[in-house]
Amino acid sequence: MAKKEYLMGNEAMGRGAVEKGVKVVAGYPGTPASEVLEYAAKYADVRVEWCINEKVALEIALGASLCHTRAMAVMKHNGTNVALDFLMHLNYTGVRGGLVLISGDDPGGNSSQNEEDSRIITHLDAHLPVFDPWCPQEAKDMVRAAFELSEKTELCFIVRPVMRVCHARSQVSLEEITGNGKEPFFTDDRSRFIMSAVKEPEAGGVLRPVIRHRWLNKKQPELLQIMEDSPFNHVEKGEGNIGLVACGIGYAYVREAEKILGKKFPVLKLGTLPLPGDKVAGFAHRMNKLVVYEDSEPIVEGMLKELFYDRDIKVEIVGRSGFLPMEGELSTGIVLKSLAALYPELEKSVPRTAPLEIKIPVRTRTQCVGCAYRGLLHALKLMARKTHGVVTGDIGCYDAGSFLPLELQSTIYCMGSSIPMATGVAYSGTKQPVFSIIGDSTFFHNGVLGLINAIHNAVDMVAIVCDNRTTAMTGFQPHPGSDTDITGRPAVAIDIAKLATAAGATSARTVNPYNIAEVAGALEKAAKEKGVSVIIASSPCYLLGRRNGDIGFTPRKVSLNPDLCNGCKICIEYFGCPAIHFSNKKATIDQAACVECGMCVAVCQRGAIT
Repeated sequence: MAKKEYLMGNEAMGRGAVEKGVKVVAGYPGTPASEVLEYAAKYADVRVEWCINEKVALEIALGASLCHTRAMAVMKHNGTNVALDFLMHLNYTGVRGGLVLISGDDPGGNSSQNEEDSRIITHLDAHLPVFDPWCPQEAKDMVRAAFELSEKTELCFIVRPVMRVCHARSQVSLEEITGNGKEPFFTDDRSRFIMSAVKEPEAGGVLRPVIRHRWLNKKQPELLQIMEDSPFNHVEKGEGNIGLVACGIGYAYVREAEKILGKKFPVLKLGTLPLPGDKVAGFAHRMNKLVVYEDSEPIVEGMLKELFYDRDIKVEIVGRSGFLPMEGELSTGIVLKSLAALYPELEKSVPRTAPLEIKIPVRTRTQCVGCAYRGLLHALKLMARKTHGVVTGDIGCYDAGSFLPLELQSTIYCMGSSIPMATGVAYSGTKQPVFSIIGDSTFFHNGVLGLINAIHNAVDMVAIVCDNRTTAMTGFQPHPGSDTDITGRPAVAIDIAKLATAAGATSARTVNPYNIAEVAGALEKAAKEKGVSVIIASSPCYLLGRRNGDIGFTPRKVSLNPDLCNGCKICIEYFGCPAIHFSNKKATIDQAACVECGMCVAVCQRGAIT
């Protein structure tokens, strides 16, 4: 009997890769996929690396693959965009050793700026095969299969788990750790691996990109047959002539809905792209209507409509294009509601959620108590309000400063966009001073280029880098500014101030964000300078520092004198520490929540906090 462990979906995928002899795993941290690397890093014979960004991670993985070594790249859907330039080349060249790309999607945007469906770029655009798992066990099985099929087809295989699969936990069967039995060795094949617009004499002078595109197209029939025979696609018999097409996580919700309703429907469970055309057609021939459950775009729905049109199959198809919600996460509730609309007699069997008798307030985004970024953001807010400055933001813990009560950053888009956007604001001709704020991991990921561009063009702006020495927002992963790697081994830490100075910044000041007066002084000086002035607010993340004894400040117990408090709310509305409350027109300090960082002493202009 196979040994089983209770694993998270991400851990299960890491285990699947290890079982299949993966030797190189590279990625960039991003919810919902981060734990895949952390699991693989437990195995000493696997080279696991957090990279500067996702494109670099995929490039590293392919480099290993070209030496017949099994490799895997891991990222979230936003990161797959970053890697897209490279992905749209490796699809033409193909691979040698098995290469798997895990692209974790986040329908509903639970921890992301958008809910993009990465199947669009990985399959519809790149024409690469995609596995869409419905549970941790299948996610592991798909990773295992992907390595073997990658080597068989010479194509990169995509495994696209959504957040609910990544973070679900279940019993997962463990199997023997094996490999592909090949010694690493690189063999030249320049006509294949040099992607350049040159003419190939052997092909009658046809341009190489056209030849490689033709190679990719010829792979598609092979993929179609693989998916036709895949165990990840199957048909389940049931009552009625309305078929449920359950894709990926949609299958989990359909199964749960069937259990709740006590009714078995005809189900076509799909876990692959391309679709198994014959299996799909055979299922559709017996149905009057198909309902497609998928997260989050109507990709399969659209492919089915095209397939059935070509095969002259008359069946109604509905799904995420209007019958189901067109945005947000799929859920068991949505499946139940749709089934009740199709079968009105089932309405009485759909559970009703009792209304709450109390109104639960919406939780606001904010920094943790004791976070050094709060002092930085407070000083920057005072500066921005005084000067009517524009603050462009980026992705990270500090982006909570764009919400109440701080309402500081005016823009947040994608990784590294803060500095180029600040450049554009400056180019607009506005007389307002321009500030950009970016985190250390984000700066290395995709912020360095924007900074160099701004420095080269002598843009008048202040670039602020929040340096807490870790990728705090996604779970404290190291980055190029950290002095250790994912396994804790020593690594070369890149000095941000030296990098900015070497690039030609007007100035590069390192400040302690717990010292609000020091930050304010640095901002005053930087705002008066021409060109790009860089401020590095450097202090360890409090949450991580509390674990290792390096919290970045000397604790000091603070108290509030209500007789001196005039209820100005600066500590509430400008500083926003969750340990400071307001009642009866006075501020109070929750000593149970206070971590004694002492920043509030500098915030209170009345001297009420000491």
